[in-house]
Amino acid sequence: MPIQRGIWQETVLPKARAVQADLQALGVRVFLDAREEFTPGWKFAEWEMRGVPLRLEIGPKDIEKGQVMLARRDTREKLPTPLSDLQARVTVLLDEIQQGLLARAIKFREEHTSSAATWDEFVAVMDGRPGYVVAKWCGRDVCEAEIKTETQATIRNLPFEQVPGGTCVHCGRPAVTDARFAKSY
Repeated sequence: MPIQRGIWQETVLPKARAVQADLQALGVRVFLDAREEFTPGWKFAEWEMRGVPLRLEIGPKDIEKGQVMLARRDTREKLPTPLSDLQARVTVLLDEIQQGLLARAIKFREEHTSSAATWDEFVAVMDGRPGYVVAKWCGRDVCEAEIKTETQATIRNLPFEQVPGGTCVHCGRPAVTDARFAKSY
């Protein structure tokens, strides 16, 4: 994101385009936001809402210092980075951000997943905190529809490897797999 100060189209914009080309050559998806009708703060907020993991800011002072300012969405950290190290730093940061987001998502999923062996447990968990409930299921559409009617929960995921055995949490018939149930909001 080029910072619009002074004669930025002649100084900052060409450097921003060069940075864009260098990163695209590495396979990094880059969008250069050179819109003049919006302030930098407005554009920062817009791209953050869109979920862009790493924002690069370059202005006249950054060019004088031979650097780019990197802003991480996940930690909100701003990192001044020399132009000479930019390509390596961006690829490392993007990998780090991806791994961090994945770890955070897995932790959240695990903390919000419960299991239920009986119908009473199932209903109690569904009335409690939101999240997934893993329970045995018979595989019948009718049974899933009854579970939805009684608890507002539907099946969100079936494992690739079916785990037969046990009895369905709702109807007591032989189960064909474990299912992840959840309510929609």
